Amino acid sequence: MGLFENISMALAGLRANKMRAFLTMLGIIIGIGSVIAISTLGSIMEASVMDIFNSQGGSNLMQFYVTMKSEPAREYYLDEDLITGEMIDAFEERFPDEVECVIINNGSTGGTMNIRHKEYDVTVYAVSPGYIRQSMTTVEAGRYISDRDCEELRYTCVISDKQAEKLFGSKRGAIGKRITVTLTGGDMIDLTVVGVYKYQISGIMSTMVGNIDDWNNEIYMPYTTMGRLQGADTDTFFQFNINTKTGTDAQKFAEKAENYFNDTFYRDNDSMQVRCFTAESQMAMIDEMLGILQLAISVIAGISLLVGGIGVMNIMLVSVTERTREIGVRKAMGAPNSAIRTQFIVESIIICLIGGAVGILTGIGMGNIAGLIVGTTAPPSLGSILLAVGFSMAIGIFFGYYPANRAAKLDPIEALRYE
Repeated sequence: MGLFENISMALAGLRANKMRAFLTMLGIIIGIGSVIAISTLGSIMEASVMDIFNSQGGSNLMQFYVTMKSEPAREYYLDEDLITGEMIDAFEERFPDEVECVIINNGSTGGTMNIRHKEYDVTVYAVSPGYIRQSMTTVEAGRYISDRDCEELRYTCVISDKQAEKLFGSKRGAIGKRITVTLTGGDMIDLTVVGVYKYQISGIMSTMVGNIDDWNNEIYMPYTTMGRLQGADTDTFFQFNINTKTGTDAQKFAEKAENYFNDTFYRDNDSMQVRCFTAESQMAMIDEMLGILQLAISVIAGISLLVGGIGVMNIMLVSVTERTREIGVRKAMGAPNSAIRTQFIVESIIICLIGGAVGILTGIGMGNIAGLIVGTTAPPSLGSILLAVGFSMAIGIFFGYYPANRAAKLDPIEALRYE
């Protein structure tokens, strides 16, 4: 009996027992579908992270943090441990060919703003002029926060285009107008609008924050002014960012910048130091975390495939028992053991391949649905599909061999006597 005849017999057997065949395939479908869906979701998450990464300055972004040394004399921070404005100014002067701009985001404060008797939640960010380069925000009217705003502690702000349209009817109509924000805690501040930015959000973030048309709560003001409002030192920082100039070797400059801060300003500090993280290193950490998550979920999906394989073995043993007389007839007519074995292995592979195909389609569908939800699409990798198909065949051969071998070893006389 040839291969095509074996395939034809296998398909006829599946058609004769549709429900049993479906239940047998279910474990394979769930396992393969999970693997494909996880692969697609991983690609979607990576694309979304890349969107956020690029929106925050991309490969030119570097972040500086005050961290503890490996063996600190104390495990708490003092004011003297923080980075000062003078340190940052000296750093900029020392590396003019590498530093494009300094980016300071000195925290945020929640609040509310009344628009036509309706209360809207807002978040007021305390930022430096360089923040616009990191956020890649486009100012559509007016200007952004300036150095003079920060130096003179002005009560100026930049609002979104959606806020400007709701408050004043147009973007240009908002310039020079005043808004009142009630901060968390009850304090009210009056801010003069000096600029309107185009609000942008993409990928998974749009799902996290909800409807983009209603989510317009970001307001930017000088970090020095916010510091004075909060009664804090406006010129000390736990962390700050920079954008490097195009062509700068990020890894080499990160090492050079770290050494500069620690040798110049933190040499005598027995507990703290400054660490620099490049955008590439952070992306590598994120990719590693996503990879571990995908691996963990794939192991769970693999367990589902194992259960599905056991189900295939079980149903093939039942099939061998049901077709004992058929096997006896074939062997009595001279069919060799290899032909009997091949017949049942092919049937097992067909079950797994059909289940694998349905699982691939299910996984692609689940991945596309997830992509539509988060606003980022990513096709499943060809490698994951090939792996799924190969794994389906391997399951068919592995779990089908024992029942097939058992059928091949049946004594033809005993098989013909079987009722």
